[in-house]
Amino acid sequence: MELITLIENKTSVNHLKCEHGLSFYLKFKDVIILFDLGQSGKFIANAEQLGIDLTKVDYVVLSHGHYDHTGGLPAFFEINIKAKVYLHREALKERFSWSTQMIKPNHIAWRDDVALYSNRFIFVDEPLELVPGLWLLTNIGKSKGMRLTNKKLIVRKNNVNECDQFEDEIVIVAKDKDLPVVLNGCAHHGIINILNEVKAQLGFDHYQLIAGGLHLNGQSEETIQKVIDELKPFSVEKWAINHCTGEKAVEVFINAFPNRVEYCHTGIKHELD
Repeated sequence: MELITLIENKTSVNHLKCEHGLSFYLKFKDVIILFDLGQSGKFIANAEQLGIDLTKVDYVVLSHGHYDHTGGLPAFFEINIKAKVYLHREALKERFSWSTQMIKPNHIAWRDDVALYSNRFIFVDEPLELVPGLWLLTNIGKSKGMRLTNKKLIVRKNNVNECDQFEDEIVIVAKDKDLPVVLNGCAHHGIINILNEVKAQLGFDHYQLIAGGLHLNGQSEETIQKVIDELKPFSVEKWAINHCTGEKAVEVFINAFPNRVEYCHTGIKHELD
């Protein structure tokens, strides 16, 4: 199993592009999967620099319907004519983020053109084993672990703004020869709820790698420590965190799990069992 960060917020390699967004390349057995597509087509340029042929991608999985995880889809379709895209139906809803100054769109940039791509979409409303040993898990919100609701992320229903419940969130769980790997886009339901759901559905509580954003940016050290305290029932060999995790959270995780945490910037590659 091979995991490469095609794009995220940072890069330490000068010839690779970065942006606020996320895209992972996952080679699992004999299939190739992209998990999220960043906010633009920059991940494609990075793939070229890394010697990755995106025409061979078999599947795309979209973790949720925010612009910074889905924006590269039109550019991807220009070079790949075969890959099906797996997403939750709720990913297509109208979304916004608000501040005291403004309310701005936060949803999928191509949502008004969705009919153009409908023959490439497969909607995931229930957990799905995409290929043997690789699962797409959704309906995570029913778990009872710690969830940090971001009141600035909203949806508009019947002209009323409501806090986004992220019914569309999808995570990947992949298990080949060794311990399972978990990929999450932003962990909007909270990493505790995600791992509780993985354990409830698949029975795993020991992981080779957990990669992606943890959506702890802006949280206090005390709050981040509470998250870490709730992780005690789970064993994680390595954390590869990035994107929306936040610098403070990365620091606290490094202190809590010495030698088991890295910032997974653009271009990082993991060889997994």
